[in-house]
Amino acid sequence: MNYYVNLLITIIILIIGTGTAFFIDQFTKQLEKFISSRYLSFTIIMILFTLMTGATVMTSSLGGWSIMDTAFISSLCFFALGWLTNISKRAGINQASTAAKFITNNQIKYEYESASSSNKSPYFIASLLFLVMSWNIILDGLQLIE
Repeated sequence: MNYYVNLLITIIILIIGTGTAFFIDQFTKQLEKFISSRYLSFTIIMILFTLMTGATVMTSSLGGWSIMDTAFISSLCFFALGWLTNISKRAGINQASTAAKFITNNQIKYEYESASSSNKSPYFIASLLFLVMSWNIILDGLQLIE
């Protein structure tokens, strides 16, 4: 029974952490009015990366799993959420641009942003950074074991 309680607490921590990360990602838009986007982006990415690392360590300690196993699984989960966040951000931009073009009878021509543009979500960048770093640490740890 203790295992299932730890698993439930782990899922709750991941849901709260993800909700916090999405809130920070959306709150960034409001802060860009006051802070330079370059510094703000870097700060938000580091905050999200720290939240991901903290959630992984908490999950590992509560679940009784090794940190390497937990980092392997949680990095995949965070990356999937980051990827979905980035896709949904693009879809929102494209949907708003398409609606504006329809309403104005195609008068707005240059505000349409394609899904392949380089403006990435801070959550996506932080999750990609977490995935790469955790997998590098895991692979280095596996080489040391051999």
